Amino acid sequence: MSIKISLIEDLSLNFLSKLKTIFKHVSKIEKYLLIFWLSGPFFYLIERDPADLWLTLIAISFLIRSYIAQEWGWINQKWVKYTFIFWIWCMISSLLSQDPMFSLQQSFVWIRFPIYAVAIQLWIGKREDFREIMLFFIFIGMMIMNLILITEIIIEPKHRLTWPYGDHVPGAYLAKFCLPVMCFFSSYLLSKFSFSCIKSWFILFSFLLTIIVTLLTGERINFLLLICTSVLTAFVWKPKFLNVLIFIIFIFVSVLSFLHIRPDLYDRYTKIFIRQMPILFNEQSFNEAYWGAWRSGIQQGIETPIFGVGPSMTRKNCLNLISNDISWLPGKNYCGNHPHNFYIQIFAETGIIGFLFGITMIFSIIYTCFKERIYNRNNFFSATAFVIPFGIFFPLQNTNSFFGQWGNLFIWFSLAFAISHVQNFRGTNKNDKS
Repeated sequence: MSIKISLIEDLSLNFLSKLKTIFKHVSKIEKYLLIFWLSGPFFYLIERDPADLWLTLIAISFLIRSYIAQEWGWINQKWVKYTFIFWIWCMISSLLSQDPMFSLQQSFVWIRFPIYAVAIQLWIGKREDFREIMLFFIFIGMMIMNLILITEIIIEPKHRLTWPYGDHVPGAYLAKFCLPVMCFFSSYLLSKFSFSCIKSWFILFSFLLTIIVTLLTGERINFLLLICTSVLTAFVWKPKFLNVLIFIIFIFVSVLSFLHIRPDLYDRYTKIFIRQMPILFNEQSFNEAYWGAWRSGIQQGIETPIFGVGPSMTRKNCLNLISNDISWLPGKNYCGNHPHNFYIQIFAETGIIGFLFGITMIFSIIYTCFKERIYNRNNFFSATAFVIPFGIFFPLQNTNSFFGQWGNLFIWFSLAFAISHVQNFRGTNKNDKS
């Protein structure tokens, strides 16, 4: 059984029929697990604590299941091994920090996110039909979020949207949490779009609406993540150059046209964004807070090269820095909650050894998903699964805190969905000899 590119061609009766069929042929426990997993997109629409509780319960339940059944073979996966090695080093760094209890708490509970990913890969999301149903529920959550944000634009227009959280993160829901659906939509539009098909126009509308609403949130990095991953998916899934070119031009013209309607956002996404980009390495960008956050992280990593300052400790240690101590680093430090870049933060908070462990973990996740193309190139999600971790962990971008709650809730949901398509490996349990 494989996910076809026509998965969302029947959005109503066929979907309900499939869900009803699944419920008839699974045990009561599997039914409850599936219902609880499918509720995730709606927990995420409430706030971070309900979403975190949902994810944590799945992770803990999986550990309890593994203990009762004595099935620990999932640890033999390379990406899991490297994750645990990195996690152990994080806790060692925590113990040597200036606030061991706080740092240790931050690093210890972080492991719940990778364990959730394993639970989806080898337990709840192992079945492909379960993943199909979840994809549809992500789509429902995506459209609800679009409706919420459009309502906010009408009632309370501003250049940074916050509903329903009261924080500047709704774009992360659309760009990170809903990434599997958007990647699927982009491939559909390039390979199956038909001018005479109403469903094709509905998918085009949903895709473009989500792009525009993400733009309106004012979250530039999430907007770029959504655009770049959608285009990359189009390139890696049986691409036709002319179709891809038309697709890129269509997105560019649509976005540019909309930005002209909102001149405040036009400046934010063009002049201001270019001026603030840390990777430009010019005098103007060196005076911006984004480079300042990167700089403070780099300096803290250089000053504590072996163990770092400890997970989540850059926010406390930054105020003790003297910018002139490292004269070859231009600009001045900005002390935010974190360095706003995964790789700089890992280096600053866990040292060069933790940095190498972290890179190995990230690379192994990307490679694990990429390798699935070899086994099942004709399955859309197996062939393109690596796009999600590649986009999320792309190094030259501003990010949330690597050990923070909101950012991890969004990214590990999509990472788990991508990893769940990787089933071709040995050692899933103690009796597995395949």
